Amino acid sequence: METMNLGFISLIPTIVMFVFVFWTKRMILSFTAATLVGAVLIGGLNFPSVWLDQLQTAWSAGTCGYLIIMLSLFGILIKLLDVSGYALEFANWLGKYANTRKKAMIITFILGWLIFVDDYLNNMAVSTAMKKICDKHRIPRTLFGFLVNCTAAPVCVLIPVSTWAVFYAGLFEENGVTVNGTGLGAYISGMPFLFYPAILLLICFLIIIGVFPLIGITKKDNELAMKTGIVCSKEENLEGKELYADDSTGSDTMIKNNPLKFFFTMVVIVTVTLITQNVMVACMGAIATVVVIILIEKKLKLTEIFTNAFEGIASMLMVDVTIALALTLVEINKVTGMTGYVIDVLTPLLNGSIFAAIVFAFCGAYVFFAGGFWDGSMIFAPIVVPIAVALGVNPILSCMALVCAATLGSTTFVAGDAIMITSGAIEIKPYYQMLGTFPYALISYILTTICFVIAGFIIG
Repeated sequence: METMNLGFISLIPTIVMFVFVFWTKRMILSFTAATLVGAVLIGGLNFPSVWLDQLQTAWSAGTCGYLIIMLSLFGILIKLLDVSGYALEFANWLGKYANTRKKAMIITFILGWLIFVDDYLNNMAVSTAMKKICDKHRIPRTLFGFLVNCTAAPVCVLIPVSTWAVFYAGLFEENGVTVNGTGLGAYISGMPFLFYPAILLLICFLIIIGVFPLIGITKKDNELAMKTGIVCSKEENLEGKELYADDSTGSDTMIKNNPLKFFFTMVVIVTVTLITQNVMVACMGAIATVVVIILIEKKLKLTEIFTNAFEGIASMLMVDVTIALALTLVEINKVTGMTGYVIDVLTPLLNGSIFAAIVFAFCGAYVFFAGGFWDGSMIFAPIVVPIAVALGVNPILSCMALVCAATLGSTTFVAGDAIMITSGAIEIKPYYQMLGTFPYALISYILTTICFVIAGFIIG
């Protein structure tokens, strides 16, 4: 469909989405309303056909189908690890070391660094491994979700052998930003400017050791969990159930726990990801590994494995629908010309030493409201690099501002991949997953903008 130029009106669907999110706290309703409004703007009374066309476009673009298949595989793996008891055995074994609240959070933080290959894999693996342990220590799911979410993409961008680093190295090279002839060289040389992930991870660590205070919903939920043992309220839970901390010691079964089955599954998924650079293939390998172990141990019959696999897929249904509608909104925003309008507003404000700071501030706000963090980088990089060169400022600094903005989007966009995967794994609604991270992300956003201003004046 041909791109329109609706100016400020192009922002209306996204505004509607956020108004409905904060008003109703229902993601599917919010995205349905936003996409229908967008369809009316594009097609008028013919909006039903436009809406269906954009839904089909979102699916055929590939990202939607990829994410739904990926989430289905994650759902199968999580379900099989749960019904087999392997996740619980690992949690009980790890519980010997995570025997205090602080240690549980520290181990969650460390696991986030160890599974650095891919943010999807990080979200799924850490959530599955540590969920029951953190429940036991009355760590509310919103706080746990923040711990998981802020050690996913932020860790990936800080380690230059992850899927994020590979993507941005290619993007830099494509736009002529290289060091020693490679985009990876440019990425590595620009790593000192990854202010946002470094600040967010520092805040996370300071919260764990008790130096930084809890803020907002995590503070409220933490007080509730400590008083009542409720780690996830009915309102926050995906299925509308109240989740309580497990106060049993588990000492009678501790000796029977074998962590190797869960651990070996994680080794398989990380190793295959490193070899193939394909998380989907790695997840399939991990599922096959779990199935073989289950059959060898005769934990479940083959028919029971298939039944639970389908239940795992079904557990991700609400998340799948939300993703499909979110990507439909992205397609509608393309047709209404929202991206072009944002760029037109942004360009006159760009100048000199504060260029990188403005790139981060605007692109960060863009991905928070519109999503598509990698897509946003692909849109803005061909604009940012030439302007940086024309202004005589360091293009690497400006490119790293894009990386920081994308990382911000990953940790905060309410319908983003990371939040969707984490919320599905820890069983809380995406809105509350986002709300748990938002205040800390906002502080990091402000401090990062200041850091880019300072860096711009120092480096030029």
